[in-house]
Amino acid sequence: MCTALKGFGDCAHYFKYERERKDNMMRKLVSVVVSILLLTGLAGCGIDLAVGMVKELNDNEDGIRRELGELWDSFLEEANEWSESFATHSITDDQDLIGNREKGVDNYVGTYEADYSEFDGEEYIFGGTSLKRENGSDLCAIYSLTIQSGEARLYRMDGCNEILLADLSKEGKYEFTIHAGKNFIVLQGTQFTGSLMLTVSPEDGEE
Repeated sequence: MCTALKGFGDCAHYFKYERERKDNMMRKLVSVVVSILLLTGLAGCGIDLAVGMVKELNDNEDGIRRELGELWDSFLEEANEWSESFATHSITDDQDLIGNREKGVDNYVGTYEADYSEFDGEEYIFGGTSLKRENGSDLCAIYSLTIQSGEARLYRMDGCNEILLADLSKEGKYEFTIHAGKNFIVLQGTQFTGSLMLTVSPEDGEE
């Protein structure tokens, strides 16, 4: 699955490259047409036509770029939905969480508070598998983990990697950038009794 998710990122880069390539091709096409018209000796008419074509391109450049941008955004939206529908991980449903979660604008941000008693298992508290988060990729997690007994790990899943935030009683702040694929904040417990307070928000605080 990791390979597939990395493939989504490669696909995104490919479509971005194609968009830029076609934009450059359009400019080159106009340049070639202008050169041909001038070389064929169409003097006044050729120059007027060439100038008109260049002006037309310049006048419509914003519109062309806007249409390409809309096509790209549409692709990302469809790809995000597709990747999440086939993902092997997803955030834990509200009714299956031990604590209370309040989501923000999407599944990547919000607040969570929980008191655990001999908890065994994992909670995928915030995150997702989108190719690109619509509301920005730079986030900040502020957490407070208290372990009274048993074992607990608070970590971030970044693709195939697990980045440990805490496995002892600890308060902290963790800034990170999400990438295409699996991005989750996870609490894992083994006979864990204790508590967790977690807030994930945009790094700049604007959302």
